[in-house]
Amino acid sequence: MKKHKILYLITIILVTNFINAQDFQGQATYFSKIIFDKEPESNEVKSDQDIELEKVLSEAMKKASEKQFLLIFNKNESLYERIEELEKPEASNGGFSVKVNMSGIGKKYTNIIEKSKIIEDEIFGKEFLIVEKLEVFDWKVLQETKKIGNYTCYKAEVIIPVSENEKQSYQSFLKRNEVKPALFQMKEPKEKTITAWFTPEIPVSLGPLNYWGLPGLILELNEEKNIILCTKIVLSNKKNIKIKIPNSGKKVTQKEFDKIEREKLDSMKDADGEIIFQTKD
Repeated sequence: MKKHKILYLITIILVTNFINAQDFQGQATYFSKIIFDKEPESNEVKSDQDIELEKVLSEAMKKASEKQFLLIFNKNESLYERIEELEKPEASNGGFSVKVNMSGIGKKYTNIIEKSKIIEDEIFGKEFLIVEKLEVFDWKVLQETKKIGNYTCYKAEVIIPVSENEKQSYQSFLKRNEVKPALFQMKEPKEKTITAWFTPEIPVSLGPLNYWGLPGLILELNEEKNIILCTKIVLSNKKNIKIKIPNSGKKVTQKEFDKIEREKLDSMKDADGEIIFQTKD
């Protein structure tokens, strides 16, 4: 075990010295998808039409969750953004057609020198820039290793507590649910265990989704149901890759953004607490 740790430290030192002597930068391509829970079996008798609709909806959600992202990075900063792709055909079966869009795909900028992050987000079409200090993640590096491509990766975990916004949303749901039980029940939010696989062979303390703080680039990230895997890496010390800081939208803190979002959603609810969507004929 001691020999293993010594070799690990030597690897970091040698590679770090090599990179520090150069203008190091790179690009990493990631594939992201969400693992959906299977619905519990029910004794309810469903029509063939309902069964087909459920299949189409499940396939549409699966396709909507599968995206590609690009992480542009140097030793001190990174930008994580979605790779725009041709629009996929809508899932359909037996006359049904379903299209699902998932939010949370705005650009995410990280600067580990200034200990800051900037996230693009929106609320019903209105753009915001969430400007915050970087969280300090209390990573626990484990002894497990595996290969991702040609890189040896080490496993690390961190526990993310329940946010204040999640707590408030759940408490609001409980109050509404006492008056009238909701059709879809909200699960009580719980702390999450995040698993990362990083490689000291690319010793930049960065990764996807503003995750940082490990002695190597994060090549795989598991946010329980959200899986992100690096599929391609291009490293360079010659061409200067420009990292453009997001600047589109109203600047707010995460707390301010959460408050605006809650107020907007509350304004769209009816007397029973259900959100009303209006459509044009």
